[in-house]
Amino acid sequence: APRDRTGKTLILPDWKLVNMVEVAHELGWITKSAKDVGHVLRDFRNYIHPHKEYTDGVLINDDDASMFWEVAKAITRQVLGSVGKSP
Repeated sequence: APRDRTGKTLILPDWKLVNMVEVAHELGWITKSAKDVGHVLRDFRNYIHPHKEYTDGVLINDDDASMFWEVAKAITRQVLGSVGKSP
């Protein structure tokens, strides 16, 4: 589990997406590929803020959003599959 600067384990509501992706991989719930792509997806998630999208000169179109959605679903299927559940 992730820890704060003093070494104390963070409670689940304080986890960030980066922590969840890392732990999911560490526990074998997702593959290394899913972890790596998950981090890229996390970076693009930040473009939900119009100011960031504008200042970085990035335009997320419908095709991009569809692609990101498919990646998110694939990672979710890996997590659910790790506990014997299917979406």
